[in-house]
Amino acid sequence: MNTLEQVSYVSQTVAAIAIVVSLIYAALQVRTYAKAAWDARFIAAQSDLQDFRKILATDSDCARIYRDGLADMTKLVSTDQWRFGAMMQMLVANADYAHRFQDVFRNAADHMTAFSVIVKRSGFRQWWPQGRMFFAPTTVAMVDDLLADVG
Repeated sequence: MNTLEQVSYVSQTVAAIAIVVSLIYAALQVRTYAKAAWDARFIAAQSDLQDFRKILATDSDCARIYRDGLADMTKLVSTDQWRFGAMMQMLVANADYAHRFQDVFRNAADHMTAFSVIVKRSGFRQWWPQGRMFFAPTTVAMVDDLLADVG
């Protein structure tokens, strides 16, 4: 065996080891990225939920609009109807997030159960025919499925 052939075998072995090491490193990086992405989604989801709860807890006018709008949206003045609609958009977006990213929501089933109670309220059902245009077809289908259970 000549020296050039030995160098060739050694370089191929080194290249093979480098490829294996690179693949291991890439796998670790993907794992790290996936964890960071999950953490970011979790923080965003919790922040959105808390923001909505904070609005209702700290602003009595918003709490009134939410309560009265869910009972009967048509009894609200036009500005309050608009604000109620914005609240419903937030709720649907949060429910859609919980539905799509169940791995992020530790209590996704509870969140969806609570949302299905809201969907049954007449004010939500009054708002939904116009509100549905703000959402993707998959979100519309999710809400329509919940509304179908209302009967």
